[in-house]
Amino acid sequence: MVLDAFVQEYKLPSPYASRRYAGKVAEGVLYGQEVTLLYPETFMNQSGAAVKKLVPKGAEGNLIVVYDDVDIPLGEVKLSVGRGDGGHNGISSIIQALGTKEFVRVRVGIAPKSLFGKTKRPKGSRLPKHVLSNFKKSEYLALTRGIDRAVQSLACVLHEGVVSAMNRYNK
Repeated sequence: MVLDAFVQEYKLPSPYASRRYAGKVAEGVLYGQEVTLLYPETFMNQSGAAVKKLVPKGAEGNLIVVYDDVDIPLGEVKLSVGRGDGGHNGISSIIQALGTKEFVRVRVGIAPKSLFGKTKRPKGSRLPKHVLSNFKKSEYLALTRGIDRAVQSLACVLHEGVVSAMNRYNK
Protein backbone atom coordinates (compact mmCIF):
# COMPACT_ATOMS: atom_id res chain seq x y z
CA MET A 1 0.00 0.00 0.00
CA VAL A 2 2.89 2.34 0.80
CA LEU A 3 4.64 1.64 -2.48
CA ASP A 4 1.40 2.16 -4.41
CA ALA A 5 0.91 5.51 -2.67
CA PHE A 6 4.56 6.42 -3.34
CA VAL A 7 4.22 5.62 -7.06
CA GLN A 8 1.08 7.74 -7.24
CA GLU A 9 2.44 10.66 -5.19
CA TYR A 10 5.68 10.95 -7.19
CA LYS A 11 4.11 10.04 -10.54
CA LEU A 12 6.39 7.10 -11.16
CA PRO A 13 5.49 4.64 -13.91
CA SER A 14 3.08 1.89 -12.92
CA PRO A 15 4.64 -1.35 -11.71
CA TYR A 16 5.11 -4.08 -14.29
CA ALA A 17 5.65 -7.82 -13.87
CA SER A 18 9.29 -8.87 -13.88
CA ARG A 19 10.36 -12.51 -13.95
CA ARG A 20 13.95 -11.37 -13.51
CA TYR A 21 13.18 -9.91 -10.09
CA ALA A 22 10.42 -12.35 -9.07
CA GLY A 23 7.85 -9.60 -8.60
CA LYS A 24 6.47 -6.34 -9.88
CA VAL A 25 8.83 -3.43 -10.48
CA ALA A 26 8.34 0.32 -10.83
CA GLU A 27 11.30 2.38 -12.01
CA GLY A 28 11.88 6.08 -12.32
CA VAL A 29 13.98 9.07 -11.35
CA LEU A 30 13.39 10.98 -8.14
CA TYR A 31 15.58 13.78 -6.78
CA GLY A 32 18.06 13.09 -9.59
CA GLN A 33 18.47 9.44 -8.56
CA GLU A 34 17.30 6.31 -10.28
CA VAL A 35 14.88 4.43 -8.05
CA THR A 36 13.53 0.93 -8.41
CA LEU A 37 10.59 -0.23 -6.34
CA LEU A 38 10.21 -3.98 -5.97
CA TYR A 39 6.99 -5.69 -4.96
CA PRO A 40 8.23 -9.26 -4.36
CA GLU A 41 5.78 -11.94 -5.39
CA THR A 42 7.59 -14.63 -3.48
CA PHE A 43 6.23 -15.84 -0.17
CA MET A 44 6.96 -13.20 2.47
CA ASN A 45 9.43 -15.45 4.29
CA GLN A 46 11.35 -15.83 1.00
CA SER A 47 11.55 -12.11 0.16
CA GLY A 48 15.33 -12.27 0.29
CA ALA A 49 15.45 -14.29 -2.94
CA ALA A 50 13.73 -11.49 -4.86
CA VAL A 51 15.67 -8.70 -3.15
CA LYS A 52 19.01 -10.42 -3.83
CA LYS A 53 18.21 -10.41 -7.57
CA LEU A 54 17.69 -6.65 -7.44
CA VAL A 55 20.48 -5.44 -5.15
CA PRO A 56 24.02 -5.75 -6.55
CA LYS A 57 26.76 -7.00 -4.23
CA GLY A 58 28.21 -4.04 -2.38
CA ALA A 59 25.11 -1.87 -2.87
CA GLU A 60 23.12 -3.22 0.09
CA GLY A 61 23.40 0.17 1.83
CA ASN A 62 21.21 1.66 -0.91
CA LEU A 63 18.35 -0.69 -0.09
CA ILE A 64 15.26 0.62 1.68
CA VAL A 65 12.77 -2.01 2.81
CA VAL A 66 9.21 -0.93 3.63
CA TYR A 67 7.22 -3.41 5.69
CA ASP A 68 4.48 -3.88 8.25
CA ASP A 69 5.37 -4.27 11.92
CA VAL A 70 2.98 -5.77 14.44
CA ASP A 71 5.03 -4.33 17.33
CA ILE A 72 4.25 -0.74 16.34
CA PRO A 73 0.81 0.84 16.79
CA LEU A 74 -1.38 1.05 13.70
CA GLY A 75 -0.39 3.99 11.53
CA GLU A 76 2.89 4.86 13.25
CA VAL A 77 6.13 4.83 11.27
CA LYS A 78 9.65 4.04 12.48
CA LEU A 79 12.86 4.19 10.49
CA SER A 80 16.02 2.27 11.34
CA VAL A 81 19.26 1.02 9.86
CA GLY A 82 21.30 -2.08 10.53
CA ARG A 83 19.05 -3.72 13.10
CA GLY A 84 18.09 -7.36 13.46
CA ASP A 85 14.97 -8.92 12.02
CA GLY A 86 12.77 -8.26 15.08
CA GLY A 87 11.07 -11.60 14.50
CA HIS A 88 9.89 -10.58 11.01
CA ASN A 89 10.44 -13.55 8.69
CA GLY A 90 10.63 -11.40 5.57
CA ILE A 91 13.41 -9.27 7.03
CA SER A 92 15.19 -12.40 8.26
CA SER A 93 15.08 -13.74 4.69
CA ILE A 94 16.53 -10.49 3.31
CA ILE A 95 19.34 -10.40 5.89
CA GLN A 96 20.19 -14.01 5.15
CA ALA A 97 20.11 -13.55 1.35
CA LEU A 98 22.21 -10.38 1.35
CA GLY A 99 24.56 -11.46 4.13
CA THR A 100 24.12 -8.12 5.90
CA LYS A 101 21.62 -6.21 7.98
CA GLU A 102 23.01 -2.84 6.90
CA PHE A 103 20.03 -1.47 5.01
CA VAL A 104 17.31 1.06 5.79
CA ARG A 105 13.94 -0.09 7.10
CA VAL A 106 10.71 1.89 7.03
CA ARG A 107 8.41 0.04 9.41
CA VAL A 108 4.69 0.77 9.29
CA GLY A 109 2.74 -0.18 12.40
CA ILE A 110 -0.21 -2.53 12.14
CA ALA A 111 -0.66 -3.43 15.82
CA PRO A 112 -4.24 -3.10 17.05
CA LYS A 113 -5.06 -0.97 20.06
CA SER A 114 -7.14 -1.99 23.04
CA LEU A 115 -10.22 -0.07 24.16
CA PHE A 116 -7.90 1.90 26.44
CA GLY A 117 -5.60 2.96 23.58
CA LYS A 118 -2.73 0.61 24.42
CA THR A 119 -1.07 -1.43 21.71
CA LYS A 120 -1.87 -5.11 21.96
CA ARG A 121 0.25 -7.42 19.83
CA PRO A 122 -1.72 -10.50 18.72
CA LYS A 123 -0.27 -13.72 20.08
CA GLY A 124 -0.25 -17.34 19.01
CA SER A 125 -2.64 -18.32 16.24
CA ARG A 126 -4.16 -14.81 16.26
CA LEU A 127 -0.93 -13.27 14.90
CA PRO A 128 -1.06 -14.74 11.35
CA LYS A 129 -4.80 -14.07 11.18
CA HIS A 130 -4.25 -10.41 12.12
CA VAL A 131 -1.35 -9.93 9.69
CA LEU A 132 -3.23 -11.51 6.79
CA SER A 133 -6.65 -9.95 7.45
CA ASN A 134 -8.07 -6.86 5.82
CA PHE A 135 -8.16 -3.70 7.88
CA LYS A 136 -11.40 -2.73 9.60
CA LYS A 137 -13.25 0.41 8.52
CA SER A 138 -12.54 1.91 11.94
CA GLU A 139 -8.78 1.53 11.27
CA TYR A 140 -8.66 3.33 7.91
CA LEU A 141 -8.00 6.83 9.26
CA ALA A 142 -4.94 5.69 11.21
CA LEU A 143 -3.85 3.48 8.33
CA THR A 144 -4.15 6.30 5.77
CA ARG A 145 -2.16 8.66 8.00
CA GLY A 146 0.50 5.99 8.45
CA ILE A 147 0.77 5.37 4.72
CA ASP A 148 1.09 9.11 4.05
CA ARG A 149 3.77 9.41 6.74
CA ALA A 150 5.64 6.39 5.36
CA VAL A 151 5.59 7.90 1.84
CA GLN A 152 6.93 11.19 3.19
CA SER A 153 9.64 9.44 5.22
CA LEU A 154 10.68 7.35 2.23
CA ALA A 155 11.01 10.47 0.08
CA CYS A 156 12.99 12.15 2.88
CA VAL A 157 15.44 9.23 2.98
CA LEU A 158 15.98 9.57 -0.76
CA HIS A 159 16.26 13.37 -0.74
CA GLU A 160 17.98 14.19 2.57
CA GLY A 161 19.37 10.89 3.84
CA VAL A 162 18.37 8.39 6.47
CA VAL A 163 19.67 10.33 9.49
CA SER A 164 17.60 13.37 8.60
CA ALA A 165 14.56 11.16 7.97
CA MET A 166 14.96 9.34 11.29
CA ASN A 167 15.27 12.65 13.14
CA ARG A 168 12.12 13.97 11.47
CA TYR A 169 9.87 10.89 11.45
CA ASN A 170 10.80 8.76 14.46
CA LYS A 171 8.93 9.82 17.57
